[in-house]
Formats: sequence, structure tokens, C-alpha cells
Amino acid sequence: MTRDELLALVADRYQTTPEHLWERWPGYAVLRNTSNQKWYGVVMDVPAGRLGLEDAAPDERVDILNVKVDPDDSLVLRLSQDILPAYHMSRRNWVSVRLARVPGELVGELIETSRRLTA
Repeated sequence: MTRDELLALVADRYQTTPEHLWERWPGYAVLRNTSNQKWYGVVMDVPAGRLGLEDAAPDERVDILNVKVDPDDSLVLRLSQDILPAYHMSRRNWVSVRLARVPGELVGELIETSRRLTA
């Protein structure tokens, strides 16, 4: 799934408009639950080296999505090399998903779970 496909999905399904909160990081966008303004996702373009990825050049930008997950599911999800401990979030409750590598159907399920957990 691409960043544009993800943003189209959340706009269509949840009427979410991404919020670009940081001038310094224009590639970062927050996705908020419209009912309570809590974050259910953060889309970021992060250097592969910051994520510890060995299959990309350290300075290559990688699109990721941070989503909230049930702590009991976190370890199982992270068995995939494309679902990582969360970047700059609680690693117990959040994971980082490599958008280009994880099937869109799973990304959609993770977004749905994150929205439910932040409701």
C-alpha cells in the first residue's frame, strides 16, 4: 500500500484528514479519531537506518504507519520483518508498519483495530 492509498482509505472509510503538525517533518501526518481527537495513526517517512532495516540503504526514506495494537498481539505481529516495534511511540502498545511491504488488507485491519482501541 502506498501513502496515497492509505490516506485515501482513511478519508473514505473514516472521513479522516491527515494533520501535518510538524513543520520540520513535512512527511509526518497524524490520523485522529474524529469522535475524541485521539491519534489512531501516524504516517511518517523515516530513514531506514533509524528503523534498523538491513534491506535498504540507511538514508533511504521508508513510509511507515504507526498504529495502536493490543499488547497481546504486538509480539505476534512483529514476527513479520515488515511490522516493527513502534518508532517514537510506546513499543508495547504501538507498532510501525512498512506500508510498501504489508498487504493492504492487513493495513486496513490494523487501522480498524487502532481506531477501536483509541475510541
